[in-house]
Amino acid sequence: MGVLAYDAFVSCGHDVDGRLAPAVQKGLQRLAKRWYRPRALRVFRDETGLSANPHLWSSIQTALDDSGWFILLASPDAAVSPWVNREVEHWLGAKSADPILCVLTDGEWAWDATRSDFEPDRSSAVPARMPKRAGPFLTNAVDAGPMRFGARSNRLATVAADLQL
Repeated sequence: MGVLAYDAFVSCGHDVDGRLAPAVQKGLQRLAKRWYRPRALRVFRDETGLSANPHLWSSIQTALDDSGWFILLASPDAAVSPWVNREVEHWLGAKSADPILCVLTDGEWAWDATRSDFEPDRSSAVPARMPKRAGPFLTNAVDAGPMRFGARSNRLATVAADLQL
């Protein structure tokens, strides 16, 4: 396999996180950018608002397949989004769960270590298709708590570090 077109694919619910996703994309592209490069990371983010374009899903699949990491902006909106769940399902069908990073933007992300599963009554931000196991995708960005517009640079730095920038 050659060089991937994207370092990361950003998946989010478009109601609330649709406003935050452009800032995450822009921040990741600028963070730790070398002066001679146009951006630090190549990040795919769907900007169409998921219109009724018949070729939309195939272009999303292509971007997923050609990305090194899957970044989920986890929120209750994303958890119930059929598009987010479809993206997670496609990713897991083509790749492992290891290169998934989750950034909690709203809601709860509760893990029950004794059952090795999410706590359904306390996990409002977990998509149904998310693998039911602990792993590298549960990063410090999730553990740090909800991500808001203000003071996001530390969280972006954590995500970029996990992308091994």
